[in-house]
Amino acid sequence: MFLDHNAATTSIFSQQDTQIIHALYAGLTDREGFHHFLDLLSTANNACAAELVVIRKQPLQIDHLWYAGLSDEFIDWYTQNNMIKQDLVSRYVTFQPPGVFHSALSILDELDVTEDYKRWQTDQNMLDSAWLVVHCTDTHTTLLTMQRTVEQGAYQSQELARLNLLVPFIRQAVLLYQQVDYRTVAQKTLISVVNTIPQATLVLNEQAVVIHANPSAKTFLLEESLLSVRNERLMFQQRGVQQAYFRSAVHVIRASMGQGEYESDALFLKRAGRPPLIVLIRPMESTDLSQGGALVTIVEPAKRKLPTAGIIGKYFSLSPAEAELCEDLVAGLTLKAIAIKSEKTEATLRSYLKNIFIKTNHSRQGTLISSILCALLH
Repeated sequence: MFLDHNAATTSIFSQQDTQIIHALYAGLTDREGFHHFLDLLSTANNACAAELVVIRKQPLQIDHLWYAGLSDEFIDWYTQNNMIKQDLVSRYVTFQPPGVFHSALSILDELDVTEDYKRWQTDQNMLDSAWLVVHCTDTHTTLLTMQRTVEQGAYQSQELARLNLLVPFIRQAVLLYQQVDYRTVAQKTLISVVNTIPQATLVLNEQAVVIHANPSAKTFLLEESLLSVRNERLMFQQRGVQQAYFRSAVHVIRASMGQGEYESDALFLKRAGRPPLIVLIRPMESTDLSQGGALVTIVEPAKRKLPTAGIIGKYFSLSPAEAELCEDLVAGLTLKAIAIKSEKTEATLRSYLKNIFIKTNHSRQGTLISSILCALLH
């Protein structure tokens, strides 16, 4: 029904353009969101990568993104180092009004291009980006970009004009996506279950927007200053934890939509004179009513007894030494701290950890800790 409203415009589209538009609107209900649309768009326009990004203006950071043509490792590096602050083009366009597609090369004269930025562009072999500010508010900008390498060449005016035919469709689809009231479609059974969980638990949709907080979470957020919900996003006071949360949420939510095997994660919020808070992030499988998302559970060790080595060892069939290592990891200790505490070398502890991974079928500490707590924390 979206294509019939302007037959005069759509009649000039090629079959490939029509496929792109169909993929765009399919993203409203597709469990993979806009990833397939971005894949088709970048391929059709000879781009090496494409992203649809929701950017928070203050502080400047990425709140959510869909992407094609980029590895998870690159996304991790980009977000971990908060490279959006170094990306002159993204920084500039984040504060521009909605419009049409532009070439990044056309705005270079308005940017303070440093030698470091030039070296970064050279290292990434990037020459140009086509960018479109899809939507913006006082707090956020939704931005679509497509990158080209030196070999692919710069965007020409006729190419941008062709892309601009898609702008009304892109803007309409994104606004429709943002207007969906996920609170009305969240499964009542899920919400009922979440409300009975003793730990503070929040439900995220596939955009990492907080769509529900159980009573324990509401009480916890009123009492704890280290984290809060602002503009429907979970925010951490500690920058390192905030960046780690963003990376984990992206991977976990992608896994919930069948796009990866990043099962779960655990983060620790250090507190002076008190045990660290534990934040568990687990995928929420997609259903007919939800495209996917995540459950975020906050564990307060001072109020919940953490699993002991004896319990962990028995449940996962681990040796006493391996179980003790797990107990310390669940308590938030680093391998270095555990080595000092146990008078063992870090190399020995890593060998224990390797055996633990094999026995429990895990490959990451965060997933291991999350599994232990989900299975044994009562």
